Amino acid sequence: MLKLLIADDEKTIRESICHLIDWKSYDIEVIGTAKNGIEAYHMILDLYPDIVLTDIRMPGLSGLDLIEKMHEVSADTLFIILSGYNEFEYAKTAMQYGIRHYLLKPCSEQQIIESILAVKKEYQARILEKNFLTEHNQLKNQLYTGMLINIINRYLAQNGQLTPEIEDSFYTEFCSHFHEATCPYEVCYLYYVESHNHEETFRRVSDFWGLAYPGIQMNLLYVKNTLVIFFRSFSDSYDELTGFLTGMTFEKQATSPVAKLYSYPDLKSAMHKIATQIRRYEEILYFNEQTLFQINNYDNILQDIQIYADRIFHNMESADEDLSLLLSQIENIQQLSFLKQIAPSLIMNAASTLPSFGIADAVDFLISLDREADMDLYRQKLMHQMILLKQMNGFSASTGEISDKIKKSVQAHISNSELSLKWIAEHELYMNVDYISKKFVKETGQKFSAYLTEMRIKRAKKLLAGCHSLPIADVAELVGCGNNPMYFSQIFKKYTGMSPSSYIKTLQGQKPTE
Repeated sequence: MLKLLIADDEKTIRESICHLIDWKSYDIEVIGTAKNGIEAYHMILDLYPDIVLTDIRMPGLSGLDLIEKMHEVSADTLFIILSGYNEFEYAKTAMQYGIRHYLLKPCSEQQIIESILAVKKEYQARILEKNFLTEHNQLKNQLYTGMLINIINRYLAQNGQLTPEIEDSFYTEFCSHFHEATCPYEVCYLYYVESHNHEETFRRVSDFWGLAYPGIQMNLLYVKNTLVIFFRSFSDSYDELTGFLTGMTFEKQATSPVAKLYSYPDLKSAMHKIATQIRRYEEILYFNEQTLFQINNYDNILQDIQIYADRIFHNMESADEDLSLLLSQIENIQQLSFLKQIAPSLIMNAASTLPSFGIADAVDFLISLDREADMDLYRQKLMHQMILLKQMNGFSASTGEISDKIKKSVQAHISNSELSLKWIAEHELYMNVDYISKKFVKETGQKFSAYLTEMRIKRAKKLLAGCHSLPIADVAELVGCGNNPMYFSQIFKKYTGMSPSSYIKTLQGQKPTE
């Protein structure tokens, strides 16, 4: 039930509005009435109504002054202006603060009800938008965390010499989703933080960061007596941060922490340096303001797991054996924290390889898995998922030579609006179209048209979800729908349940329009 406050210097008006309308039938509660702007202001601060119906001219504090003051305190409260003065300047000033409802006295009961219901609808839309933003941020955070943990695991698993080519491969998937990987990064070390103070340090640094740098992604690592803070560069000076860190003191610690800041040209340079320093320690804590991970530096186990996972999805000859070895390693892990450490690496590895299991699927699974607090159930779900992913890969790899060539042709020419099985038969395979059509169905278990549409939708979703979003008409052309964005929108909605524009809004945390 929404809370309504009525403010008017005329007693008959405020009492009439309060008592003549059956507010409860509209799921609204009148929490009070105010005879002037100052009284209304104090009531708002105490009761925090969702909607305020206010006269525009009142003694002490006008309706516009009241709106201005509340806009500084809380932009969530919605206002309806009630006035006997039909002057455009009042409405114009009110609109600057987002006021969209302006009633002129005398107004009927029905007009007031219609305005209240319109504002109620606007309020509910804001709540839905906030929920979508929250869900979107959770998905983005899960994806970011999973990929970053995967990068850290890959560094820890490298026993031998790390070549530039291998290191570049750590960031391929990350860069396709987070453009800040190529931006300059800052790494701040806070030395002499004793282990019994690390949780308090996490909390104090996070609280400071949220107030000083809201909206900026921050990551924390802790190894023996050292806190590492790394983040994308956003300023020429970080004196406020280093000053706060250096000024930290702890009751049960005689030595004061010392902060040192270093700059790097990109995330890879920063992580390379960090990984070199943290790999000496067996236990590493990672915190990103929302989630705490314990990273266990069991380099031999990590290396074996990484090797098995790579082989499962890249070397079908030993896939069954490698899956068995991988499941055996997972079975022997007796720490939930270690299972949570390796899960993102395994799942992201599969997502970067399997056409039928994308990043969105990986994030959905990891979110579901992360809700599991029981170690045995967590392990079982992870093992079951790895078996399913191996089967997906096995089915894809077991297809025949002709279907493999057809699929490669689709990947190479997917933007061609004339692409069809007949086109591939005439331009690529030089074979009878009826014959290769039957072979494709026999080898893959699906019709070519269904496969082509599936690949176009997958390609479209990747383009729409990219760092640099493209106009829908451009996406339609890039996935082979030519200059017919309407047709593209129709097939996209058929296969995803939403239009391309609604899909983009969902990714951006906005409410879809359908």
